[in-house]
Amino acid sequence: MARSMVPLLLLCMAAAMEGAAALHLCVDRLYDSTQGKHDDGLPHLNPTEEATWMALLPRKLGAKAEFDWLALYRSLTRHAGGGGAPAEFLSQASLHDIRLGPGSMYWQGQQTNLEYLLYLDPDRLTWSFRQQAGLPTVGEPYGGWEAPDGQLRGHFVGHYLSASAHMWASTHNDTLREKMARVVDILDDCQRKMGTGYLSAYPDEAFDMYEELSEAWSPYYSIHKIMQGLLDQYTLAGNRKGLGMVVWMTDYFSERVKNLIQTHSIQRHWEAMNEETGGLNDVMYQLYTLTKEQKHLTMAHLFDKPCFLGPLSLHGDDIAGLHVNTHIPVLIGAQKRYEVVGDHLYKDIATFFFDVVNSSHTFATGGTSTMEHWHDPKRLVDEIKISSNEETCTTYNLLKVSRNLFRWTKEVKYADHYERLLINGIMGNQRGTQPGVMIYFLPMGPGRSKSISGGPPSGLPPKNPGGWGGPNDTFWCCYGTGIESFSKLGDTIYFLEEGEVPGLYIAQHIPSTFDWKAAGLTVVQQAKPLLSTDSYFEVTISISAKVASE
Repeated sequence: MARSMVPLLLLCMAAAMEGAAALHLCVDRLYDSTQGKHDDGLPHLNPTEEATWMALLPRKLGAKAEFDWLALYRSLTRHAGGGGAPAEFLSQASLHDIRLGPGSMYWQGQQTNLEYLLYLDPDRLTWSFRQQAGLPTVGEPYGGWEAPDGQLRGHFVGHYLSASAHMWASTHNDTLREKMARVVDILDDCQRKMGTGYLSAYPDEAFDMYEELSEAWSPYYSIHKIMQGLLDQYTLAGNRKGLGMVVWMTDYFSERVKNLIQTHSIQRHWEAMNEETGGLNDVMYQLYTLTKEQKHLTMAHLFDKPCFLGPLSLHGDDIAGLHVNTHIPVLIGAQKRYEVVGDHLYKDIATFFFDVVNSSHTFATGGTSTMEHWHDPKRLVDEIKISSNEETCTTYNLLKVSRNLFRWTKEVKYADHYERLLINGIMGNQRGTQPGVMIYFLPMGPGRSKSISGGPPSGLPPKNPGGWGGPNDTFWCCYGTGIESFSKLGDTIYFLEEGEVPGLYIAQHIPSTFDWKAAGLTVVQQAKPLLSTDSYFEVTISISAKVASE
């Protein structure tokens, strides 16, 4: 890709955000089946553009206040210590060093999920990728959202790569490692066959439609899943192919974004983003931390959706009408921006967002959303009249928000929220010990049942009656986040604090063993199963020194 891309994009961004052009509509183009129409747009602002900020200066304050107004903005957006994560951030203990305690509900959920991951066939998973690349297909394709005519086909394969990488780190199951490496090899063959860096299970014409603002069902959503899966294969499983494949994909899509901005405008790019693009900003920030390539940082910034982050930066709390799982991943990317770049404005955005959701849009379970959207604040009683509550994908992503906030602040309220949401919003999403049987929504209303809970909204293809899915013909988005959730149940138990004397934070009381290498200690947690009649929760924590050996 041409070296001129970065300054060109930055120049386009600066020009497009001048004056009145800074204000445009944030429209959720996903179909809202509760109203039978697309959501109304909300005005939004770029949260990091000084010209936009200055336009907000109240006229009655006059020109004399301009300097103080600008100083306030620059104070809000000041960088921390030259950028990067502050040293006081807690780090997540490696899944390679954590093992769940046998017999607990967490261990059982992990084992049921492992059985499903081992059941899935690499050739069937990658059938549509091979077809798209012009390679011979093997076996029969799966059904549901991974069917050859599914508009989101390929998304689950990305989730599979992430889930299997986390599961292998959590179990070191050799059979799983062989299977997931096989999937990466097949995708590598497909990418090389096409020869442009493009990698997907559907044609690139889907992105032509996306850029033309016509009907395309979230093509970047699937791309994010594939990129994240390949990156997880590299960072968690050491598969070097994964990193190279993501870099090549990024080259291709960076060129597409550059051409879109050159041909039309940065405004056109923002408008095209008014549908579900996943966490592309998040995965690009992750990639930048590995490569230090400026173009990867630029791509991350270009997917920091300003129509959502802008009002939050000004403490605007009106999120009603927005599609929830379109926007929480963008917020997670904003959190990553704070960690990578050190921009304190994005720390404030994330903290304020959590407060808004937790205070006005959250069920007793800790989860959020009805029919995949946020509705009027503090009116949840109206939302439980239907069964399409608390989409599993939103729970998966909201857990990430809580985890990051806890790492930053060490505040118990974030760990408490994580615990409540994990127990109530994740652990019951499997149907007992049946591998590959999960739900889409978690109904909140009295007398409601998971077996007849709402499936994907009827306005989104393909139609599905909901309830419990199946191992071969479902593959909803919530199946993807479901297999990820049950693959990394140990990722929020132990956190490490660097220093002359290393510190350990235990954030969740989940039966487990942690090999604390830095301290030369083994930490074991045991928890008595909790019954509704119990007046207290009994946890035993033992710490022992490891015996040195040759």
